[in-house]
Amino acid sequence: MGLVAGSTNSTYHAAQAGFRRDLSAVRVQISYTYAKLLDYASSLHLTGPAPLLISGENDVAQNPFNLRAEHGPSLFDARHRLAANFSYGLPALRRPARWARAMASGWQMHGILVLSTATPFTVYDSRNVSLQAPHPPLSGVFASRPDALSDPNQGRRTREDWMPRSAFRRLDAVLDAGRFGNAGRNIVRGPGLANLDVSLTRWFALSERARLQLRLESFNVANQTNLGLPVNDMVSPNFGRILEAGPPRLFQAALKLAF
Repeated sequence: MGLVAGSTNSTYHAAQAGFRRDLSAVRVQISYTYAKLLDYASSLHLTGPAPLLISGENDVAQNPFNLRAEHGPSLFDARHRLAANFSYGLPALRRPARWARAMASGWQMHGILVLSTATPFTVYDSRNVSLQAPHPPLSGVFASRPDALSDPNQGRRTREDWMPRSAFRRLDAVLDAGRFGNAGRNIVRGPGLANLDVSLTRWFALSERARLQLRLESFNVANQTNLGLPVNDMVSPNFGRILEAGPPRLFQAALKLAF
């Protein structure tokens, strides 16, 4: 049995700026956001009624009698975010032969750029040191938190050692049984994000009504390594290591027939 109550809230504050420029052959749009998003729970029912941990966060409070300890940055809190898109009509070639000019003209280039600072995650201990019932009850997942000893975001960060284990103290399953760790929710920041997607498109007239579009696309064209979150369960021997990354550069071609 569980109780769902609307006893908490979330706050979002942001400063936003935008720029747009439309010329004959170029269109550019840029937006920037400086924001702060705070809440008490970000993952409630995010993957269903009984989700597993999301970035170390559980559906409910570590200590149901101390909801203040859950107030912190949201899973979606990115302090800085810049998004830009552009379209550019490639100029036609003049000197080559007529067939070459015909093939090279009419192309459009499009791009989408996203730059974002890191979002947070929670360091947790999957042992049931606090001796609480599993929550959500159907998943059987425990998410006790350790004690925080220092700022885990300080110091040099690498894939093998994103946050120091020394910044936390695991509670002793016997001596600290029934106690809750003082580490806050979502106090560690993961890697940021940088991605650029580019496409080339052109329409070919097949008849009065039929048109064919050729689309050439490249995702993550700069082949930027966007690291995933580090292992954040203190029980794991890989704690603090980053074992995943986003997709590398990808190419694809597509045809679209329109009438």
